[in-house]
Amino acid sequence: MLDPSELVQIAGSIGLSGVNMTEHDNVHESHHQANFRAQHPDFFVNFGMEVSTDMGHMLAVGLKTYLPGIRKAAKLREELDKVGGFLIVAHPFRRLFDPVTAMRTGVKFEMTPEEAAERMPVFKLVHAVEVANGANTPQENEFALEVVRLLGISGTGGSDAHSTSGIGTFATGFEKAITTPEEFLEELHKGHFEAVHKTKDGRWIRFAQGSSEAVSGRSE
Repeated sequence: MLDPSELVQIAGSIGLSGVNMTEHDNVHESHHQANFRAQHPDFFVNFGMEVSTDMGHMLAVGLKTYLPGIRKAAKLREELDKVGGFLIVAHPFRRLFDPVTAMRTGVKFEMTPEEAAERMPVFKLVHAVEVANGANTPQENEFALEVVRLLGISGTGGSDAHSTSGIGTFATGFEKAITTPEEFLEELHKGHFEAVHKTKDGRWIRFAQGSSEAVSGRSE
């Protein structure tokens, strides 16, 4: 429901300097990528992929195409390592605190952040964790933020926008301007980034415990 050119236009108008465009289980072909970047020379666009795996949704940076077997998260990490890619687990705690979901599945999530960091195998597989997701509840985001603090790894932010609604709710801030996919991967691997969001007066600030109250989140 979101035209890519419209995404770039809106993102630029709200102060973003680039986007990581992650289609579900698909990457745009190389000629399409080149043409799209040529149409938007002053705005950074990376073409990633959101892969549905046995450990949840993963944001894969660096793959040129969907590959056989990557629905297994371990295989996805293996393929990314071959090309110097980067793996982020997306919204790892979505709906886990929802009582309706617990009633439907018969499973109530009762882990502490310390237990989740230690016992959930996905966190030993990925390079980073999405801690600020525009389609999450504040509880889901802040739990992920605490887990990342305990793990001692980096956290990203993203809008998870599938339409014009919610673009830039959260973002990932970098220490330097990113102009190429190669720079994007390099800075990700260096850990020179953090989840950010806008304040009411339009400033981008680091996402921290309690700051999600300043932005829109799902209330369900």
